[in-house]
Amino acid sequence: RIRGIKVRIPGAGASSSGTPSIDSTTGRIVYPDGYIFNGVMGAAVWTSCPAMVLLDVLTNDRYGFGAHITDSSLDLFSFVAASKFANTLVDDGAGSTEPRFSCNVNIQSPKEAFDLINELSGVMRCMPIWSAGSITITQDKPTDASYLFNLSNVGEGGFSYAGSSLKTRHSVISVSYYNMDSQEVDFEVVEDATIKSKIGTVVKQVKAFACTSRGQARRLGKAILFAENNESEVCTFTTSIDSGIVVRPGAVIEIQDPVRAGVRRGGRLKTVTSTTVVTVDDTSATDFAVDASGNPVGDATLSVLLPDGTAESRAISSVSNGTITVSSAFSQTPNVNTIWLISNVTVKSQLFRVITVEEQDGINYAITALSYVEGKYAFIEDGEALTART
Repeated sequence: RIRGIKVRIPGAGASSSGTPSIDSTTGRIVYPDGYIFNGVMGAAVWTSCPAMVLLDVLTNDRYGFGAHITDSSLDLFSFVAASKFANTLVDDGAGSTEPRFSCNVNIQSPKEAFDLINELSGVMRCMPIWSAGSITITQDKPTDASYLFNLSNVGEGGFSYAGSSLKTRHSVISVSYYNMDSQEVDFEVVEDATIKSKIGTVVKQVKAFACTSRGQARRLGKAILFAENNESEVCTFTTSIDSGIVVRPGAVIEIQDPVRAGVRRGGRLKTVTSTTVVTVDDTSATDFAVDASGNPVGDATLSVLLPDGTAESRAISSVSNGTITVSSAFSQTPNVNTIWLISNVTVKSQLFRVITVEEQDGINYAITALSYVEGKYAFIEDGEALTART
């Protein structure tokens, strides 16, 4: 019956893309199809959206951080992007649907600001970071690779890998949440038979902060199980300032490491003829994923970094003496010396999500990244099979 504090939600979108509304039963924000946020927040209403609750705690000057933080200190667009993902309907496991993440909590006592910000961010699998003079949140959600790395744009040490200890892994996750029907704390247990057969029954107790849904608690347990056993590898490397200032925590990067793959499929472009024809460096040492006639095999694609800092991939149509022709033009003409890599079904590039970017000496940056699995959320939420990467 008690809805709690009213908080601001995004207002009318740009180009008449509609105005978000509230589902009065669940508190979910309903975004119109094609909604484009224009930077203007709307009126305060009751909502269970964790992104808007966090935004309110950060900016409210009575019970929040408003004396220190204003909207100008925040990347509002990252909050709205997180809100859209959090309010998407998913299967609740009981034959109906519910928002992916909901925040239903009664905070009655003072808490350490840092702890509360992290707890509210954790509800929607976000990480708060200070970036470019503002607070932004980066969310663990399906993301396309936005930057490329190979041995030509990292330090002399190359790529260093480390996996987690078996002692840190669990086969059973017990998630506690507040059951609205029984009005008491309940437990949802998630386990993996395959992992149990390897390491036995190792239980991890987790408290689902602000969670009143059994389905949301179950998804949290599955996500923790999946991450511990499939996203446990950490990759560290150093890079120069041109890459270090572009790559941000939360970004997904593509790595072509010839030491691990066994073949060289990445480097820098030697010459650029047009938006469809480029010539790569060191042709004798490169595996182009083509047959003897220069035709691509295994759905070979060429990825390059464009002048605006984005990464694009195109299917390879032919290769001759190190000159690659792609089937469709890149959106911009690549620069000479830009980064390139080739991937096909036989040897794919590795995907990692950036965790930290640390400036070392004004020129070099140290990057730490965690392995990223495509289709993770479809697997966690709908049980869809994962596509294995070779």
